[in-house]
Amino acid sequence: MRTATALGRSSAALLAVGIAAAALTGCSSNPNADCGSALKSGQASSLVTATGPIGSQPKISMPTPVDTTTSQRTILTTGTGQPVINGQMVEIQYTLLDGQTGQVGEKGSYGGDTTPITIGNSNAAISNGLLCAPVGSRVAVAISPKDSGGAGSGNTTILVADIMHAYLPAANGAVRPAVSGFPTVVLAPTGQPGITIPSSGGAPKTVRSEVLKEGDGEEVKATSQVVLHYTAVGWDQKNVVMSSWQSKSPDIVSMSTGQSALNQALPQEVLKPLIGQKVGSQLVIEAPANGNVPAAAWVVDILGIR
Repeated sequence: MRTATALGRSSAALLAVGIAAAALTGCSSNPNADCGSALKSGQASSLVTATGPIGSQPKISMPTPVDTTTSQRTILTTGTGQPVINGQMVEIQYTLLDGQTGQVGEKGSYGGDTTPITIGNSNAAISNGLLCAPVGSRVAVAISPKDSGGAGSGNTTILVADIMHAYLPAANGAVRPAVSGFPTVVLAPTGQPGITIPSSGGAPKTVRSEVLKEGDGEEVKATSQVVLHYTAVGWDQKNVVMSSWQSKSPDIVSMSTGQSALNQALPQEVLKPLIGQKVGSQLVIEAPANGNVPAAAWVVDILGIR
């Protein structure tokens, strides 16, 4: 099981600014797949070279100083995976350098744990520097001082990042036949669900679940650390009570404890139906009240296992 790398203060500032029947919409064009905001290659980013296997600490060379008033990116090695999109969680190995001196400020745990970030929910220059680069790529991003988000020394910052893995941006499993009596679910082009609570019947007293999409990836276990997207709508008030979609990032959740990277505790009544399901699956779950979490209809996408 991979765990998140501990980040220093400067890199953390840069990297972490970081759900009757189910009616599913078709997969129309996803606006998150638009590459229009991806950074262009420029003179500053083209000065950086990095050699060595992807995932291993690279040997980075560049003349100093490297300075730019506009953030840029150059793909040093093009991977063979799918291009990453906004809203997608990826795992990277990275090195941050001071463009003035070439000195390393922060780096990932090469050969060990990777660092998860969500494209579009991290520092904008980093997100746009990685946007639409294929998984398996090594990317050099020259981050201008004005785009550094207050991190660093006020100089241009150089990021060399290896995109090691990307989780699903939304459940992509085969759509299952609808079962009557469950909350109605409609999906936006991004995959974000809208949930309509049935007009008849009271709040659920027991857990009930339905598979909306059946994935074919790795199977969730009781001890797994899972990457999820979820929305919960309160049964009585019809309001969103918990949502990773509104946080603009998938969540990393411990199945055994319910604790999550978004600092939200997911009830075990919601997690237990996920055991035995596969990555790519989507479930609608009716769950009774649990502590501060009211009775709700949940839609949960299983995006990956760490």
